Amino acid sequence: MKYLRKSVAALLFIAICCETSVAQLIFNFKDKHISEIRNNEIASNSKQVTPSSTYMNPPGIADPVVFERQEATVPNLWVYYFPNAKDSTINNVMYEWDDSNFAPDHHSSPESPEVLNNYITKYKELLKQVSANYGKPETTGSIDDLSLIESGKFKRKDVFSKNGVDVEMYIVLSNKEITSGVVTISPTHRIRMYVKPTV
Repeated sequence: MKYLRKSVAALLFIAICCETSVAQLIFNFKDKHISEIRNNEIASNSKQVTPSSTYMNPPGIADPVVFERQEATVPNLWVYYFPNAKDSTINNVMYEWDDSNFAPDHHSSPESPEVLNNYITKYKELLKQVSANYGKPETTGSIDDLSLIESGKFKRKDVFSKNGVDVEMYIVLSNKEITSGVVTISPTHRIRMYVKPTV
């Protein structure tokens, strides 16, 4: 019976994703309780993790509940669910592919073009899928000039808005390490996507 309940929960999660999301990215989370999300993630073999960062959330928004999902060619996905403090329903979600989550002291090292091309491929896949549902985005930056990676200037951002939902996604790839006094800026290899209700 316990196995059956887990199987049903997993199937429900897949159904929810197919109905309201792209590639298991949830865009319609209105009135979804964090307990439902937690059960669905666990049933799908995600694991709950504790991020090292703290968040200055707007009033009424609780700290995120974070789950890690397996990926094949890029760092494992961390999904941050930010619940409303008053009733624990989901307010907004952040999806993050970032190698610093798995690096010693969270400091990334320079990566080869082959590794970084996987990030670009992933971003293009996400962009294509989200565009199919939300239309043409407002875009800044480019993902075409790979020479910008070594100078720390490779970045693109795409913003979508439809049906009361805003989706903002960006990619940053930098192999540049900058040290100024006691402050060091490490290389950055990151994709993020924010999904939130339109204000």
